[in-house]
Amino acid sequence: MTLTAELSAQVRALAARAAEADGVEPLNEEAHFALRDGSGGHHLATEDGAVVGYLHWQPAYRTAQLVVDPAHRRRGHGRALLGSLSNSRGGSEPSGGEGEGEERPAWGVWAFGDLPPARGFAAALGLGATRGLLVMERSLDGVTAPDPDGLTLRGFADADAGDFLAVNAAAFAHHPEQGALDRHGLEERMAEPWFDPAGLILGFDEDGLAGFHWTKRLGRVGEVYVIGVAPRAQGRGYGRVLLQAGLHHLARAGADHVVLYVDMAEPVAVRMYESAGFRVASRDVLYAPEHGHVQKQEQP
Repeated sequence: MTLTAELSAQVRALAARAAEADGVEPLNEEAHFALRDGSGGHHLATEDGAVVGYLHWQPAYRTAQLVVDPAHRRRGHGRALLGSLSNSRGGSEPSGGEGEGEERPAWGVWAFGDLPPARGFAAALGLGATRGLLVMERSLDGVTAPDPDGLTLRGFADADAGDFLAVNAAAFAHHPEQGALDRHGLEERMAEPWFDPAGLILGFDEDGLAGFHWTKRLGRVGEVYVIGVAPRAQGRGYGRVLLQAGLHHLARAGADHVVLYVDMAEPVAVRMYESAGFRVASRDVLYAPEHGHVQKQEQP
């Protein structure tokens, strides 16, 4: 469905109430962009004309995000929203494979924070965990500048956009979300209040752009937003240099704490972050139907 400005505002208010109650944001950055530009699929649950549940469908990745108002839970809204997704047609249909030979599930729903109620909800519907992101964090106390170790480090300039996007696409060719970043997506993020060109740190070697560390800061909290190293330059320790450069930048910019998200299927990256002082704070889990459909339960 198409969201009006009023409905989008209701969804954002709903997400804020859920975040306050649960201690974790129910919708990610991509979903908030979609609420603004209308992309993806939008499914609503209402009571007395008010929005009490929302599901966002991202057809490019075949993943959903689901949130129900804390005051209206355990009334079947989450199940109904997933049912509407399963029954949808056209561009938002959660069916079809990734391509011949692929074994990824046809669709899945994210549980940010993987809280116990979310795990129980998934189990009741026959959904199993298929992918996980670790949320890691550390203090920025005592962070120092890195040894560039063959890299020339500087902030981003508009003229770097083409090279940056090319390195990002190559570094994340295996990643369904980050690897799809295009110029429009870059411009969307550059228009955000948190964007700081100096915080998008580029590393150059004698052959050109070798990697980058895109940092993000909201008040006293920094984020390792994205670190990417060109395939040609991997194995040289550039990732560690770029990580340290970003942490140093965030500390100097006023952050005292930093978080990051890393795929559990990337053990090399996880070990790098652990060696840099990061520890796991929580997990985000993608749940998918075990047999391609939401399991129905008998009525008592």
